[in-house]
Amino acid sequence: MIPIKILAIGAGGLQRALTHEFIHILNQRNLYNGGIFVGQPRGAEKADAFNQQGSVYHVVTFDLSGIHDIRKVSSVVGATTLATEAGREQFYAQTENPLDLLLIGVTEAGIAKGELAMDVLDETLYRYFCHHGANATLCVINTDNLRNNGDVIRDILCNEYPKRSDDYAAWLETNVGFLNEMGDRLVPQVYAVPDEIQEAARAQIEGQDELITYAEAPPATPLILEDLENMLRVPFAELQDYGVIVSQESIEPYHDWKLLLVNSVHVPGITHKGALSGIEYVNEAATHPTFAPHLERLMNGYAEIVEADIPITGKSAREYTLEFVNRIRRVKDDNARINIIETVKLRERAADIVRSPNYDASTELFKSDFAYSFATVLRFLTPGSPPVTGKGGSPPVTGKGGSPPVTGKGHTTSGDDYRGITDTGAEYEIRDPNRTIQDILKGAFGANRTDVEKRILTILSNAMLWSPAGTSSPSGLDGNQDFTERVAGYYHRLVNGETCLEVLESINVE
Repeated sequence: MIPIKILAIGAGGLQRALTHEFIHILNQRNLYNGGIFVGQPRGAEKADAFNQQGSVYHVVTFDLSGIHDIRKVSSVVGATTLATEAGREQFYAQTENPLDLLLIGVTEAGIAKGELAMDVLDETLYRYFCHHGANATLCVINTDNLRNNGDVIRDILCNEYPKRSDDYAAWLETNVGFLNEMGDRLVPQVYAVPDEIQEAARAQIEGQDELITYAEAPPATPLILEDLENMLRVPFAELQDYGVIVSQESIEPYHDWKLLLVNSVHVPGITHKGALSGIEYVNEAATHPTFAPHLERLMNGYAEIVEADIPITGKSAREYTLEFVNRIRRVKDDNARINIIETVKLRERAADIVRSPNYDASTELFKSDFAYSFATVLRFLTPGSPPVTGKGGSPPVTGKGGSPPVTGKGHTTSGDDYRGITDTGAEYEIRDPNRTIQDILKGAFGANRTDVEKRILTILSNAMLWSPAGTSSPSGLDGNQDFTERVAGYYHRLVNGETCLEVLESINVE
């Protein structure tokens, strides 16, 4: 059995099809000799599956044309749940091993003081320090795509958690490398993978695998790590043939491109529009005859701004973003999986465009496409029921101040009821844990234009929503008057009887 050298907090598909698979390849090539011990933050089903099937699982590379490859991965050598005290103690016990790396792979919502994954990371690092002393070194990688994600983890641990001792605090500052990371690979949930793909995969895999991981083929650059102090002992840099980059210089431009030109294709690009229009899957929304040309226009406009603001020598922003548009069209994935944590996603993927000095030089059509895209996410975050009208019709009369109308379908909101209704009448849960925008938008259905403008201005002027923690001079987005007015106009239409498709069709003919 290979020795445990890596601990992973999180058992999700992106970990299994990115860092875990790359570690497996390094082991297979005799470039590394280290196994991963996994802690599952919530529940125990994945940890149990790892243990029951000898920690082996398969990564199935596919697209809508069929299966292209199946790799048997054996980099994980043990797992436990983190949801119980006994499970956490089993995880902490692994800190007695000489480790090279801690991986934390949870969504943005889990990266905050008091969240389980961060509490476990804090305790894990302290236990490692106690076992191995002040001269030990270790790296931490957060594989969720927050901007400067390594710095975010370091700042939370060093500044928000209680100081255990001066020696430990000094060790965190000097001997732990919190590496900024950019990871990129589409890994849909199993239920979104076509049945025929799943059946074909099961037919080729010997025995039962409860951890089959379906993923697109690795993109040109699936993993970039910023190792400024040359502390990383896992030799990811040996995987140049897979496009992996380990840099001793800042990767901030690459991370900005990833967030603004890849992640933005999902949000605010296509997933909320698709969900509101009754389209379940991302690939179907991205190929829809009305949404498809709009998405390409939107991302082409993004590319022009990003390349002007953040040039990378030898790289085309337009080619980079449209490559991802084509990627999402080839892999079946569901909008609902992606539509969560909208406040952070809008901040990370739209705020820079709103503030860009090159915004004014954009085309009028891009400004409309962009503001409409932002407004559709706000529409998705609006609790309650839309007014019942005919196509493009006038909204029903509302009470003073734009109180929500009483409709024959759906519901209005009260208390902590955060549910919305799509354009097709389906109810959905609004899962963004930050309720600020949702609370401001409660009662917006049927509101008059003045009421809507006040709500939008309240949202866009809230600097706390649009500036990362620790920003020296936080500012809102209301300084861009053109954007503010356009968003208010489109949002007003979206909460007064017009569907996402109807509003977009009017933009297409402008």
